[in-house]
Amino acid sequence: MASLPETIKALQIQLDKTLKVIEIPFASQNLVKNLPEDQIIIRVRAVGLNPSDWKHAMGPLGRKPGTIAGCDAAGDVVKIGSAVKHLQVGDRASGFTFGGSFQTNNGAYSEYVRFVAAVCFKLPKSMTYEEAASFPIPHLTAVQAFYMRLNIPKPLSPSPKRESILIWGGSTAVGHHAVQLAVLSGLKVFVTASVAAHEELKVLGAEACFDYKAPGVAKQIQAAAGEEGIIYGLDTVCEKGSTDVCVDAMSTSRGGNIITLVHTVSEAIENRRKDVHVEFEATKNRRKDVHVELILVYTQIGSALTLGGFLELPAMPQDKAATLEYVSEYMPRILENWKEGEGTPKFNTQRLRHMQGGLEQIHEGLEIMRDGKYSREKLVYTVA
Repeated sequence: MASLPETIKALQIQLDKTLKVIEIPFASQNLVKNLPEDQIIIRVRAVGLNPSDWKHAMGPLGRKPGTIAGCDAAGDVVKIGSAVKHLQVGDRASGFTFGGSFQTNNGAYSEYVRFVAAVCFKLPKSMTYEEAASFPIPHLTAVQAFYMRLNIPKPLSPSPKRESILIWGGSTAVGHHAVQLAVLSGLKVFVTASVAAHEELKVLGAEACFDYKAPGVAKQIQAAAGEEGIIYGLDTVCEKGSTDVCVDAMSTSRGGNIITLVHTVSEAIENRRKDVHVEFEATKNRRKDVHVELILVYTQIGSALTLGGFLELPAMPQDKAATLEYVSEYMPRILENWKEGEGTPKFNTQRLRHMQGGLEQIHEGLEIMRDGKYSREKLVYTVA
């Protein structure tokens, strides 16, 4: 194994909510020298940008200056822990860490990163680093919602009955992955999005698309779903009452189960409001026959964590174990026969927006996301 560098460049969050490329010690770090048995080290080649990245770096979630920014990265595996079986040194891999939150010596926006191996997948031969870097958090969020909470059939597994799911926000990053996974799980997929996105979503496999702004959209969805109705829901937008509309759209005869992302309470978290759980309780109690549950992808890392210095989440080793099973057994089948720029007949990435400038210019991409100057695309940077 090649020796690891003594120092690496990394993008650090500053006290004034700006970002700065600095050098940090690397090879001498205890967790690098004595790599935990369930972790790997990757030489970063490309990174993907997520909403949580700008919120931690530039927004109200950024509570700890000095932390290293970035969650999603892809690159070359240079060291593995003793318990890691599905990856080897020399593999190309992609995964995520909880960047910008508490780690002052580790983050995806750096030349090297430590990942918990359970949330990392091996790249197929023709997948680029940039394509792979667009996957981890959006894809594994959908995986968590579907296979760890809703318990729908695993992808490419036959289902005895073709149930229906509503995905609110099909053109978000999570929605893009969720629509395709739902199709691979044998579900009938109903999607909301802006009208401009409807044709793209139908190409991905959506059965019917609805304008999320339309008055009475819940009734429209119920009518289209027919007598059996929809019993599963995933809200990827989680704002302006979207989860309440999802609740209203569930089957009138059978109720349903809805997963919503922690964005539902993010505004309250960001403002450190103590009534955060009260607001969510109102949505949970909207219908007695509809169960609503929050998820946060970072619980797949397996350790307890705090979001925004306020919302504490317990360790969920069961999420970590389920993710490891998924990336080991199902990911290779979904990505089989991947072609650069095309994906597979079963799956593809969002449209990628290749940003220029590497680590030094990532702040520009985060500002674009903060200002909402992007649409139906994933921002990625080549690092090396």
